[in-house]
Amino acid sequence: MPLAASAREEIIAFVAEIDVAADGVLSVVETIRVRAEGDLIRRGIYRDFPLRMEDASGRLRDVGFDVSSVTRDGADEPFRVEESSGIARVYIGDADSMVPPGIHTYEIRYETDRQIRYFDTHDEVYWNVTGNGWLFPILSASAEVSLPSGATIEDLAVFTGRYGETGSAATSQQLADNRAVFATTEVLQPQEGLTIAVKISKGAIAAPRSAQERAWFWRDNAGSILAVIFLILIGAYYLWAWNRVGRDPPAGVVVPRWDPPENASPAMVNYIANRGLSGGGFTAIAAAILNLAVKGFVTLRDLDGDLIVTRTEQRDDGRLPVGERAVLVGLGEPGSFLPMNRANGPAVQSLSRKFVSAIESEHRGKFYRHNWPHAAGGIALTVLGLLTILLFGGMNQEAIVALVMASIPGIILASVMVRMGKAFRSSRSLAQRILSIIVLGFIASTALTIGSGLVGALFFTEFNGFLVGAIVAIFLLNGVFFFLMGAPTAIGARMQDGIAGLKQYLTLAEAERMNMQGAPTMSPRHFETLLPYAVALGVEKPWSQAFERWLATAAGAAAASQAVPYWFSGRDFSPGSFADSIGDVGHDISRSLSAAIPPAKSSSSGFSGGGGFSGGGGGGGGGGGW
Repeated sequence: MPLAASAREEIIAFVAEIDVAADGVLSVVETIRVRAEGDLIRRGIYRDFPLRMEDASGRLRDVGFDVSSVTRDGADEPFRVEESSGIARVYIGDADSMVPPGIHTYEIRYETDRQIRYFDTHDEVYWNVTGNGWLFPILSASAEVSLPSGATIEDLAVFTGRYGETGSAATSQQLADNRAVFATTEVLQPQEGLTIAVKISKGAIAAPRSAQERAWFWRDNAGSILAVIFLILIGAYYLWAWNRVGRDPPAGVVVPRWDPPENASPAMVNYIANRGLSGGGFTAIAAAILNLAVKGFVTLRDLDGDLIVTRTEQRDDGRLPVGERAVLVGLGEPGSFLPMNRANGPAVQSLSRKFVSAIESEHRGKFYRHNWPHAAGGIALTVLGLLTILLFGGMNQEAIVALVMASIPGIILASVMVRMGKAFRSSRSLAQRILSIIVLGFIASTALTIGSGLVGALFFTEFNGFLVGAIVAIFLLNGVFFFLMGAPTAIGARMQDGIAGLKQYLTLAEAERMNMQGAPTMSPRHFETLLPYAVALGVEKPWSQAFERWLATAAGAAAASQAVPYWFSGRDFSPGSFADSIGDVGHDISRSLSAAIPPAKSSSSGFSGGGGFSGGGGGGGGGGGW
């Protein structure tokens, strides 16, 4: 005997009673009669309710939703409400008990506010009765709307079908001046719903007072308001702190000079010019090693691309700068050598650490102050602001995720700005500085646009571009002032002026250099003496090219035999390629060091020009079984 076909799960009847109070609050009773077969409806049903609605001006606003009671077959039924993605989901039933198969009647009572749409000539209840998200067919759906005493219904409209459709499989009837009923005439399939619109005489329902509007405005925009407040506070704090400790001393007059200020070593020149050891300190170490070679303490050999540093018999008489002394001690006794390759990485890394430690311990805070405590104050304000937004910004889980996602491009942008700031600070020319500003502005605007758009695309139901933009801007402020907060000391500013003069001299055209009063004549010795400084300042190429041009002169030709440095071997030198050969030595040292160290909706009225549709207005949602 064949098995009887099991009945399908469905909503037999969906009845809504909507009572509109004089203050605009809707009291709703939904009676939902379902057939449960243990398929989707096992423990009970759930009902989804949107927490945002588009008002008459097209703006999204938060609406209230408060469930007072739920019953099943006349008896109280347990329920819980969970909010996610702008939806309140009411789970009805007990997770530890199953609903018996059969027909059951659920009754949900709740209140919701901000559902009245106020137009110039009328007011309106535009209500999605069933929602368009049900997983079951609805055999019949009906709604009764009761307005407060004195209100007059001016028109009725009804729509059925999927979201956005304007089906007419329903009837509407006005029972009294302030009462109307609506009912479907066909079965609503899954994802179809019933939406109604009631046009009300203007003024019958009190418009919200100013105090209420302010409270609602805060409820809608608490997160954005707090974000802007903290953006202003953080910006004001950073401006105050920068004005107090971050302003650079007045710039002095930069005059080309051919000697380092106050006999500073090449490593110190690099340290002061970059306001610290940038890029792992490799350029500073390269300049120090090259200076040791020029002084005769070490020799350099290029062996098939590997640079070998060998200590000579010359000993330190106590006058070596601290960084160069650390390198010399790190190389070992006279005759010791150090191949700078990856196989010898640990030894190279140890030498690098000793050099950096020596430079930092002697010069930290002397020429430049980072002013970390003042920067930390801004970071603390940022953390406080984010916590305040999370706790008091009226944010649900989705908005919190959006906040975190907005922080990611903000952090990335801040770190990029720090790097760009360092590049800007050490730019070699006005053109490079201008380019840095243009690139930095492009990165900032792109990050704000793409970051906000990305978060909006991922979390569109609760997306608030203003909030996201403010948060990204907060991180942007931190990035900008992390760079700006540091400032040179008085002696540091004086040294920077002198270093700028030295750099200017190293990059001058030969004619300009010759016209300088008292300037030394170009010679192999003069070139070698300043080569480590050129490496430290990143201008070894122009300095080497100047020397090459001098070699092409009669005086230079006579001294050409002395031009090839005794401290370097393993590479052929010729007058025509001297700049390329010797100019690359500093770069080769830095590169070898680096290589050796392993890498660590609808806003119109429901009655105007086809503005209404199924799924429009307040209410809505849908439901299913669980």
